[in-house]
Amino acid sequence: MTDVALDVELCEKLVVRAASGDAAASRALVEHLWPSWVGMVRGSRSLGERSCTEDDIHDIVAKLVEKFSRADGRALKLFAPWSARNPGKTFADWMRIVTKNAVRDFVRAKLGPRPQSPNEPSRKRLLNEFASSPLLEELGVRPPLTAAQTARELLEFASARLSTPELRMLAAWLEGSSFDEIAESEGLSSDEARKVVRAAIATLRRHFAPGAATESTK
Repeated sequence: MTDVALDVELCEKLVVRAASGDAAASRALVEHLWPSWVGMVRGSRSLGERSCTEDDIHDIVAKLVEKFSRADGRALKLFAPWSARNPGKTFADWMRIVTKNAVRDFVRAKLGPRPQSPNEPSRKRLLNEFASSPLLEELGVRPPLTAAQTARELLEFASARLSTPELRMLAAWLEGSSFDEIAESEGLSSDEARKVVRAAIATLRRHFAPGAATESTK
């Protein structure tokens, strides 16, 4: 995505006020973010691949405006805990992630899912393998009931077995990010991002499914 300058200090001050229900602060924040949102959405690699129009770009931005203009400040209240979990990151970093997610949701809803190569790793298969692993019983973990619960358990399991960059990229992939999006966020090529995620999956499989260690990481 294209970086568009944000007054981070101003944004973070407005976020605190807007999250507590200050309507004027919410309007000021949205007005400040608007040109940055337009620039980031227009420069999105994911959107560019799908031949989207200016109307599509403004539809995505309109959804962001709606999300961050809610009177309860619900969306903005997510920034503080995210910031606490990511020391050294700023509001601009968070907003890039939020905008990428908005673009991804739009692409999925309006343009359909990307065709997946048979050689691409499968989120569903990985989660199913982990959920049915005998290791969970050995660890005293109850079998997860949903994909989201399984993903959380898997990332908890992975936290002691992967490097920080591997864990971060695996988490992004499990959340639905494409390798292009992960690469863009990490400053890598798409092939490099794919290799990191595939290596992380192979490492985890060696721990929770030894019999699958020699299988493909699809």
